Amino acid sequence: MIKVLCACASGAGSSLLMEMSTKKALKSLGVDDSQMEVKHCPLGEAKGQYRNYDALIVGKNFAESPDFQQIAATGFPVLGVKNVMSAPEIAAAIKDSGVLEK
Repeated sequence: MIKVLCACASGAGSSLLMEMSTKKALKSLGVDDSQMEVKHCPLGEAKGQYRNYDALIVGKNFAESPDFQQIAATGFPVLGVKNVMSAPEIAAAIKDSGVLEK
């Protein structure tokens, strides 16, 4: 089971699009619906909830912020994407992170 949290500023628009794209991305990587849990939320909630997931996906600008750089420095996969609607970009980020091999 892979658990992914998607976050944006308000937790409504971009993160919902990221959630849908992440599900497509995981399917393209061979992960069945029953083997994934993908949720979305605001950035503030993500800072407290990320530990319950295997990876956190945010916009590239947020991934480069001090708060998320600090999380990434612990070894937790914070995946920054330019296009939140791009399943191929998200799939590449997930694959490159190695979270599917855990």
